[in-house]
Amino acid sequence: MKEVILPYQNREYYEIEVEGIRRRLPLLRVAEDTWIAYFDSLGDREFISKCAEKLSERLRGCDILVTSESKGIPLVHEIAKILDHKRYIVARKELKPFMINPLVTECKPVTSKAPIKLCIDGRYVPYIKDKDVGIVDDIVSTRETLSALEKLVVMAGGRVCKKAAILLEGGVFEDVEYLGILPIFKATV
Repeated sequence: MKEVILPYQNREYYEIEVEGIRRRLPLLRVAEDTWIAYFDSLGDREFISKCAEKLSERLRGCDILVTSESKGIPLVHEIAKILDHKRYIVARKELKPFMINPLVTECKPVTSKAPIKLCIDGRYVPYIKDKDVGIVDDIVSTRETLSALEKLVVMAGGRVCKKAAILLEGGVFEDVEYLGILPIFKATV
């Protein structure tokens, strides 16, 4: 991974521009010397629609799309609509009583204090088995969620053919399609 780090310089906000849309993001301290630009796309229909339009071009050829709840849902919904997919799969963050033979793995996203479970209801396995699967997320930071989704796809018998996110945080992952980069901010010594 090629890291993207900027000096903090007592900023309160960081402005991004993705596909001609600007957003002002607050900087939040996550460690003694580290800040991140907090990005929350939930409810931002204009932003999600534009990003879905662009990412859908890069996800053509996938038979089905997979994401995790919750911020990936509106994005994958829009992409599936554009690609004329009748269904997409959402990995839930906890086991639900209605799940039958669920597939389960764990990860520790940067935004969680403790490890979380990612689960797919076993009834969705036939939608993934022997299919070319695209994994969609809003932000890829540490790859924890992305790797857990990849594991679930393999457990279900699918093939991960593409990975896409709106933003990469802190660096570039060569195997992930993306529309922008969020730097990590460090205190200068």
